[in-house]
Amino acid sequence: MKLGKILGENRSFRFYWASISLSHISGIMFNVISAYILLLVSPSFYSLVVGVTMLVGALIRLPSGYLSDSLDRRKALMLTRLSQAVLMLLPILSLKLTPFSYVGFNLLTSLNGPLSAGLVQSVMERRQVLGGTSLNSLTISISSVVGGLVSLSYPVLGITAFLSIASVMRLFTVFFIGNVRVKARKDEPKGRIPVSLIIYPILVFSFLDVIPVMMNSLVFVVSSVEPSLALVSLLTTLGNGMGAILTGERIRENSIEMWARTGSLLLGLVLVAISLSPLYLVYVLLVLRGILSSVQSISIRSDLRLRVSNNLMGRTWGLITTISSFVASVVALSYSFIVSVTGTRLPVLVLGLSLLTLGILMVYRGPSNGPSNRQDTKALGSEAGVREESSGKK
Repeated sequence: MKLGKILGENRSFRFYWASISLSHISGIMFNVISAYILLLVSPSFYSLVVGVTMLVGALIRLPSGYLSDSLDRRKALMLTRLSQAVLMLLPILSLKLTPFSYVGFNLLTSLNGPLSAGLVQSVMERRQVLGGTSLNSLTISISSVVGGLVSLSYPVLGITAFLSIASVMRLFTVFFIGNVRVKARKDEPKGRIPVSLIIYPILVFSFLDVIPVMMNSLVFVVSSVEPSLALVSLLTTLGNGMGAILTGERIRENSIEMWARTGSLLLGLVLVAISLSPLYLVYVLLVLRGILSSVQSISIRSDLRLRVSNNLMGRTWGLITTISSFVASVVALSYSFIVSVTGTRLPVLVLGLSLLTLGILMVYRGPSNGPSNRQDTKALGSEAGVREESSGKK
């Protein structure tokens, strides 16, 4: 399905799409400036704050996933977005509040994950899942590029104007989410989360979560100015967008696993190359890193939406992100100590080799033959069930 066609067919998905656009523009603006402020203290302090945030975020994702399957996802998401808009303004009062603002903002983002995963699945038909997932990723990438470009204006605007604009954008997302219409979920047995579906996503997302911390630190050590961080974000998200278009047009249900595993191998090679390259080549390789990260993320999330029923999606996503974030936080915390001894390049090399190993193991393992076969509509959540929950069709 052509990516743009989904927007014309599904009204609720259009509002969700508008919401994630502004959400990620404002999120990139906030996180880029927060990273710059924290890195002014030291790379170790920055990675320490990020690691603590990941660790605490990992602890709340699992319970938030269970809550997502029982709460009104739309109203809960509106409340968290409103709270984030307020937290974004704290550094205006004092730069010393930046760590608290950063931690609070990103903890709420952890809560948003299961809510969003369940909400977007419930407004898409089965035939829209692959295209919709790719369109979401493409929108996030484009919005993140815009956020990175806007972040370059920080020295001109100053912290007050810059964060005020970002906060207003966040407030508008509350309006868009409020216009998403979802029918009441059917009373169906909850069932159990299929373990065979979550092992590989956990491993991959653990790596993907910690890579940005390493990339920011590596580039900042060589070029310690704020525009260098914005350029990292810009080039990476440019690659993310290219990867979303590629997978949205080429990916098919029967090739999802192949795309994900190939992505692991190639991303590992790119990270190894980044660890060994001068800065100008690192910038080029960041685009490739974005493409391959997007391929893996879209493939895995599409596979989950096709296999897992909507009334289990919140807790499934919560479990995956809880464990992967915990692993990533441990890696980030370790990195905060290791980087002061080894420098920023050796950890990237080790991570790249680890991804290569994971990809080789998954290729050797072959196609998964778990209980949730794609031909089993009950395991996937029947199309009729998805239609029952979707109010976005015309």
